[in-house]
Amino acid sequence: MDARTRMVIEIDALHGLLSALDYYRVLQVDQDCAPDAVGDAFRAESRRLHPDRLSALRDPKAQGQANDIYRLVNEAYRCLKDPEKRARYDQLLVGGTLRMTDDANAAAQADKKADDPEHAATDPNAEKFWKMALRDWKSKSFKSCVTNIKFAINFEGDNEVFKEWLTKAEKALEDYEATLENNPYKLRIV
Repeated sequence: MDARTRMVIEIDALHGLLSALDYYRVLQVDQDCAPDAVGDAFRAESRRLHPDRLSALRDPKAQGQANDIYRLVNEAYRCLKDPEKRARYDQLLVGGTLRMTDDANAAAQADKKADDPEHAATDPNAEKFWKMALRDWKSKSFKSCVTNIKFAINFEGDNEVFKEWLTKAEKALEDYEATLENNPYKLRIV
């Protein structure tokens, strides 16, 4: 079999598999590969599958398929070379999404916000107290944390995240106060 026929068959087979390939498989790299490996793989695949190089095949069907493959190679590279996009893509990939479309990207951003308690507030007044409560939580100022969450709940009474965190903060405050000595004659400097 001559090289031209072999290339047409390879392009046809690869084009048939495109819908089942994720970006890592398109570039033929492992999911945990270094960012440099992504660039190297892109350059290798780009040289091998560039439509200008394949124009010598003189087969319109194969050239159209090569264009589709090359577009996907570029899309995979643009996604995987950026660490932030790559992290979002990895999350989408776990959910079964193979392409980083605008809709999939927006859904990933929404999921990230939903999982992050920082974005739980929708009212600006509640958000102010909520952010103070999260700062208090990080600094282990549980009494202030409980107070600020209660203020935030005044503005958003139906916010389930606030209620969940209030319970968590009250439990942490209770546990903290239980560790303190209850000797009334001892001075306590806090």
